[in-house]
Amino acid sequence: MKVAVLTRSYDNARTGSNTQETVLTPAQVSQHGMKKLFSLQLSGDAVGIEAQPLIVPDVTMADGSVHDVVYLASMANTVWAFDANSGAQLWPRPISLGTPIAGNKKLDLYQINDHWGILSTPVIDLDTKTMYVVNWSSPDGSVANAVHRLHAIDIVTGAARHPPLDIQGSFPQVGRPPVTFHSPGQKQRAALLLTRAPDVNGRFRKTLFMACGSVQETGINSHGWVLAFDLDSFSTTAAWCSTPADHGGGIWQGAQGPAADDQGNIYAMTGNGNWDGQSDFSESFVKLHYAAPQGGQPAGLAITDWWTPFTEKSDAKTGLNGRKHNQTNNRGYDWGDQDLGSGGPVVIQKFGLVVGAGKDGILYVLDQNKFGKTALADLLNPAQNYSKLKSPPIFFTYFPGFAVNPAPQDPTNLNAYFVDNKTHHLHGSPVFWDGPDHGPMLFCWGENESLRAWSVNNSGKLTYVAIGHEVASKGAAGPQGHGGMPGGMLCLSANGNQAGTGIVWALAPLNGDANSQRVQGILRAYDAANYDTDAQGNKFLRLLWSSGPQNTFKHNKFNPPVVANGKVYVPTYDDRVDVYGLNAP
Repeated sequence: MKVAVLTRSYDNARTGSNTQETVLTPAQVSQHGMKKLFSLQLSGDAVGIEAQPLIVPDVTMADGSVHDVVYLASMANTVWAFDANSGAQLWPRPISLGTPIAGNKKLDLYQINDHWGILSTPVIDLDTKTMYVVNWSSPDGSVANAVHRLHAIDIVTGAARHPPLDIQGSFPQVGRPPVTFHSPGQKQRAALLLTRAPDVNGRFRKTLFMACGSVQETGINSHGWVLAFDLDSFSTTAAWCSTPADHGGGIWQGAQGPAADDQGNIYAMTGNGNWDGQSDFSESFVKLHYAAPQGGQPAGLAITDWWTPFTEKSDAKTGLNGRKHNQTNNRGYDWGDQDLGSGGPVVIQKFGLVVGAGKDGILYVLDQNKFGKTALADLLNPAQNYSKLKSPPIFFTYFPGFAVNPAPQDPTNLNAYFVDNKTHHLHGSPVFWDGPDHGPMLFCWGENESLRAWSVNNSGKLTYVAIGHEVASKGAAGPQGHGGMPGGMLCLSANGNQAGTGIVWALAPLNGDANSQRVQGILRAYDAANYDTDAQGNKFLRLLWSSGPQNTFKHNKFNPPVVANGKVYVPTYDDRVDVYGLNAP
């Protein structure tokens, strides 16, 4: 049975696992190797896409032909459809009203992109054969006149199903004017989320969610946002602002989208900014609940739970040990760049857990039904705050963490260089796989690090299993160059419950730092379940294949590989997507 890839990381839990892959197995990949079959060539922007490719099999096109289709949404504000098996272009669909925003340092310190058009991964509703995509454009290409719009596109023809919707929203405050969504200040990187949300009578309606960060993440007018769109009426129905009383709290998550469960709950991780535990929720795991509109009653979107490991402001406003805002950690950095929100949450529904890690490289495991609602008193007593978690924090990307406590009394000791003078940030999300070989597992690959495998049990306890030999950005500079961004971006493929079929696929910079420039990337495949063991009993993830020097490409910073139906789709910063398959004997 062919698999469709309709959203970032395969599902709304953001597991990153495709468990319906029958062709690409460890035995086949190690025996035959992989080869590049063809490239999907784009145009209009030097780097091409930031959005993850999406795939729909067996699409009957307008001329009656049937194709497995891969859809690409570019920074040049164009959606492309290609035959997934031959690479033939089926159609392009320009969707901009105006021009993409010209690249400049107001948008990003490092001008990797020529334009800022479609930045986030779209989502496809297979029932209606509709792709939903958010683009950013301006009548004159300037940031000052930028507008975000929601588009609904027919995946058969590329035609618009509705006139584009200008994205607007506001969030009320008690005793203050409402905060309004300001499009020129928002950077919409997080993938879109499509889910079924209940109304007040328990009936479910299809609802789209968009999460936002901002152009200047801690600028005085910056905020994090989640906006809800009812798809029946194609209208904005609700909005939530992460910092209505102050600023910051962007939701960018290394381009990962917010996660969801089946009861209308939305999960996200916020970044730098203000926190008070009452109206402002930067540096937090947040759980929102959406109630769809019904019978004249408006929709509602509200925070119902949260957990916060630290705040950045360390002055009297938060009272966190009396430290001042310009306190620096041992990297010499202001405490204002801790950025929990560099990662996104994964929902492990089997165990009722929500897990996530950010720039500290520390994994936090939360009870899906009881985050803990961190209060100021909890932050004054960190041990009390950590006790709200399902299991103690662990150094996830660089275990065992250089003998530093991942749950410290003084959190300014976190996000540090420690003894190796390197960063160990996690971007995007870990991958979760409930496999037949070792049970539930998590995989991660942090900056300047190697792939790591962990087992996880129903109490949220993680046990370290194995590490890969290869290091992401092995030749990257140390502190002066930030070093090694972003680590490895992952997905996993397996054939259902058949043992010995799991493969972890990873895209990573080979030697350089992909944060500030376009650097060479490499695709690697690892056996997810069968490990090598050295004389000391240490286990190592077995490398099955790598793209090597014969398949060169520029690393696409926050994009994972996509595995579907015997092929691997590799987004690059070369204005193309490379497609790999088995090297037939």
